[in-house]
Parts: sequence; structure tokens; C-alpha cells
Amino acid sequence: MSFDPKSAGSVSNAVYVVCGWSGRVLYVGSTTVGIARRFAQHARDVGKTRDWTTAYVIPLKDDTPLRDVRRIEGRIGLAIGPERNKALPRITVAR
Repeated sequence: MSFDPKSAGSVSNAVYVVCGWSGRVLYVGSTTVGIARRFAQHARDVGKTRDWTTAYVIPLKDDTPLRDVRRIEGRIGLAIGPERNKALPRITVAR
């Protein structure tokens, strides 16, 4: 069974954590264009998503600013340490 972007639902702003068959975290990402749309974009790269089996979606409020969405993604990515992210948003401390 392969990754199915249609099962993502209708969340607009979100951070997501993707795991593989082993249960290990492979990827952490975020979206402001809708989770289903973003997962469909990922699904076009079969080499990347071939072993994606589970996605945990952390929904955010629709009015969450892009900067905050990316900051949350960066914090979650830093805490989890996904195996395949090439880059995560830089975490800055608000003053």
C-alpha cells in the first residue's frame, strides 16, 4: 500500500509528520495551501513517498501567519529529527 493523499482531509494550515513502514519519522513539513493539496504535490514524487505509510497532521488555525506555520514546523522538526528532510525552517526567538 502506498501513500494516499486523498485521505488527508480538508485542513488548510498544518504541520505534518510522515512515518515509514518502520515507524520511524521520515519527513516533517508544513502547508498553508491545504493538506490534501500539499500531499498530492508530494505524491507526484514516488521515489520520495514510496515508503510513506502514516502521516500525523497537526492542524493550525486558518489565520495562522505563514511565519508562525514555518516556525512551528521548525520546532517540531528539531524535536523529532526526521531522517529525510533536506532543510527545516530556521528557528528564531521572538523578542
